[in-house]
Amino acid sequence: MKIERTTAPPFAVGGFEVVDRVRWGDVDRAGIIYFGAYARFIDVAESEFFRSLGFTYRSLDDAGVLLSRVHVEFDFFKPALLDDELVLRPRVSGVGVHSVRLKLAIYRKSDEALLAEAKLVAACINKSREPTPLPLPFADALRALITHS
Repeated sequence: MKIERTTAPPFAVGGFEVVDRVRWGDVDRAGIIYFGAYARFIDVAESEFFRSLGFTYRSLDDAGVLLSRVHVEFDFFKPALLDDELVLRPRVSGVGVHSVRLKLAIYRKSDEALLAEAKLVAACINKSREPTPLPLPFADALRALITHS
């Protein structure tokens, strides 16, 4: 099945961000974000980033492909606290035939403190869970946004 972009990207290269809040379920008893909760924020940033490019997980699924995370790593610098608003800034760091690499910087909105950075690799697979090329329009949209910082 063919995949097409539904909208043009509304932002300049490198300018995308999402704001989300640290919720009760994200924190430990001390009110500090639990490290595993950052996975939710990565998911929000990734899906909204792709949506801003005109591609949704639904459109990828309809095209017969899925994105499966095969590598995620984090560096933590400062704690996020309950009710902090976080600014999530995903960037494309690389696009292969079968995968995309993203970097994600996470800041606290109130003081712009860098709290954490994440790197992730998502591999494109078909519904039989076998590697398959990224749909070309999607790969081209991602390649246009590669940053090397």
